[in-house]
Amino acid sequence: MSENKKPTKPEGTKSTTTVTPSNVIQLSAHKCLADGCKSKPSLAGFCNEHYAWFKEGLITKEGHKAKDFDKKYFAFSSRKKVA
Repeated sequence: MSENKKPTKPEGTKSTTTVTPSNVIQLSAHKCLADGCKSKPSLAGFCNEHYAWFKEGLITKEGHKAKDFDKKYFAFSSRKKVA
């Protein structure tokens, strides 16, 4: 009565895992993540200028402007003028 049968896949089904070849180049890594910037990224996917903005909280990690961008940019530019 108790037979040890392994569950088998029905014929005709394919595995859903895909293997990416090692020679594939990701296209998103060739430009800055900030909206509208086409510079080459250097740190965390941002160019040098937008990386400073990211560290100050002016843009999000996806590259979009923060909700209170104007207020933060005014404070950021004031600090840059003093320094």
